[in-house]
Amino acid sequence: MNKKPRIVVLTAQGRSSFEEGQAARLEAVADVVFDSAPDVLETEELAARLADADYAGLTPRSVPAIDGSWLRLLPRLKGIAVFATGVDYIDMDELKRRGIWLSHLPDYSTESVAEHTLGLLLTMSRRIHLSQDRVRGRVPQGTSVRGWELRGKTIGIVGLGRIGSRVADLARAFGMRVLGHDPKQSACDVPNIDMDELLASSDVVSLHFPARWQGEAAFGSRQLAAMKPGATLINVSRCALVDASAVVAAIEAGSLLGYAVDDFFPLGESDERAKRQISEGRILQTGHTAWYSQEVIRRGYETWIDNLIAMAEGKPIHLAQMGEEEGQL
Repeated sequence: MNKKPRIVVLTAQGRSSFEEGQAARLEAVADVVFDSAPDVLETEELAARLADADYAGLTPRSVPAIDGSWLRLLPRLKGIAVFATGVDYIDMDELKRRGIWLSHLPDYSTESVAEHTLGLLLTMSRRIHLSQDRVRGRVPQGTSVRGWELRGKTIGIVGLGRIGSRVADLARAFGMRVLGHDPKQSACDVPNIDMDELLASSDVVSLHFPARWQGEAAFGSRQLAAMKPGATLINVSRCALVDASAVVAAIEAGSLLGYAVDDFFPLGESDERAKRQISEGRILQTGHTAWYSQEVIRRGYETWIDNLIAMAEGKPIHLAQMGEEEGQL
């Protein structure tokens, strides 16, 4: 009788993170250890927990970087299934060199992230966050909360993958004109135009493409200078996509009206101009919560279990390649 493969799954709450049926499905095909890891694991601790694993289920919460610093300590490891869509925190070349499979969750959060994008846009356009601050006495009562309407405005979507295409649908429902840019793929009814033309024509630019492993910001001073004066920038992908210093300078110069990012703005504590812009509501940060909904959690865990089962059976699914989940800039 063939020995079952060993799978170690690291989550904040261990086995209780999963529904009983989900855990039982995985245990039927593998020798499974559901381990609790609510915080980031140091290299030695991570290697110790995965020492006898053939396959691993990992979350960015406990393992924020997948690279050679700890992979080299685990010659037995044959596959990793991550609870994430983006793979920018993973050294894909290192995995390829070691022959390690990587499964991800390609579309579990599409709807939630797209809706969050519109939420950010409505918050910026209607000054909802600043209105809340004024009511609670966090800013002077005389602070202006005058907003602007979406209807009739143009939104330029950079990256026409699953999320970008869904944002296009939602934006049309608000009466917005939609433009797109993606050199790899197109979306139905979205004109796929040159990047500079999109930037110059759009009242709102929304970014929906992945950051690269240890890469430089893809959206910096040049792109910001090419944007329509007074436009707003939305980024629900990764903070690393955009040059934070260039954003601060563009808002300071008055050429960029505002910036909303689903992350923590990296200069929020160190740059006095950035602090002021955050307090004035010109920079909005939502701490990487766009994906976080009841539906996403349910879909995500189900697909994650499917990915681990497929690995255990030697037929991996949802194998990730850098850039496949969204279009490139």
